[in-house]
Amino acid sequence: MFIRKVFFSILIVLVASSAVMPVGCGFITDGAGSVFGDGGEEVAGYFGAYIIYHDRQPRHLKSPSGESAQLVNNQEANDPTWQELMTFLGVDTTDQKPYVVDSYSCVAFAEELHNNAEAAGIRAAFVGVQFEDRDVGHALNAFQTTDRGLVFIDCTSPVRSDPAYRPIRELDNGETGDSGVAQAVGADKVAYVEIGKEYGVISIEVATFPEYSFYETYLAGREQYRLDVEAFNRELETYNQMVDAYNQGVEFYNQALEAYEQEVEEYNEALGGRTVLPEPEYSYFQAWAAELEASLAALMAIKAELESEQLELMLIQAGLNEWQMAIETAAGGIGDVNWLPLGVVASIKVYW
Repeated sequence: MFIRKVFFSILIVLVASSAVMPVGCGFITDGAGSVFGDGGEEVAGYFGAYIIYHDRQPRHLKSPSGESAQLVNNQEANDPTWQELMTFLGVDTTDQKPYVVDSYSCVAFAEELHNNAEAAGIRAAFVGVQFEDRDVGHALNAFQTTDRGLVFIDCTSPVRSDPAYRPIRELDNGETGDSGVAQAVGADKVAYVEIGKEYGVISIEVATFPEYSFYETYLAGREQYRLDVEAFNRELETYNQMVDAYNQGVEFYNQALEAYEQEVEEYNEALGGRTVLPEPEYSYFQAWAAELEASLAALMAIKAELESEQLELMLIQAGLNEWQMAIETAAGGIGDVNWLPLGVVASIKVYW
């Protein structure tokens, strides 16, 4: 008699939620006592009213020593298309520098990106933003694209210089990781700046439009993604518990099968190939054979139940795999890094 042993295992890949990273600026200081100068032109736009300055240096200090931002304009620079801007940002490495509170804060990031863009023939602006109920503002950049209008770009990196700066593969909790191969941090973001609303940013890899409504839709999608991941992981935990129970059943079955096969071997050895037995030996072997048949029937019943459970687990696994693929597809529109908002915007000043 021979029964094939059954053992079933299932490989599951857990889906993790996206990392959340803060972005900020150590300080914005104006030597004259006011963060923004006066004499600008107030302009109404879908970002709300903001002030524009032309051919004027912003009064923002890059360090406590008093060094201010110095914009270098290129008279031959032109407004880019959205794609031209994204291509430039992909090449520019300003966002890969570490944030240094006393010498290289958001003002320095915005200054460098402005000057690099102008040198590359792309017209750029330096932007200062103040927040409600906060003394510290933020500096970023703006570009007047020819196909999607005014686009705000924030390239300030969240990676600090202390401890020693080491670029990382992924951003987790604002700290540098210890992955084997260092890789530059991509901190270029489309900023969504509207007076009276939170200042939000989306990585350029997933941001496709500059309108604030896109940011709101993105936030809703990100929240739905979070809920879907939580629901998936709950179902996955239930599934894994079922797999554990199934594997315990398989282990019990295999042990019982081994014991049965050993007893069959003992029975055959005791019988010794004889076909005719005298009493009471005949009755003894007849009872033993009946016990073996009962054990076999029980094993077959357990095997049938395990095969039914296996089929159920395979169907659940297929559903989880399909669900996971849908979540991973949705993650493509969420991005690897989710950036926390800085605050509610109180004023916007743009320096061309």
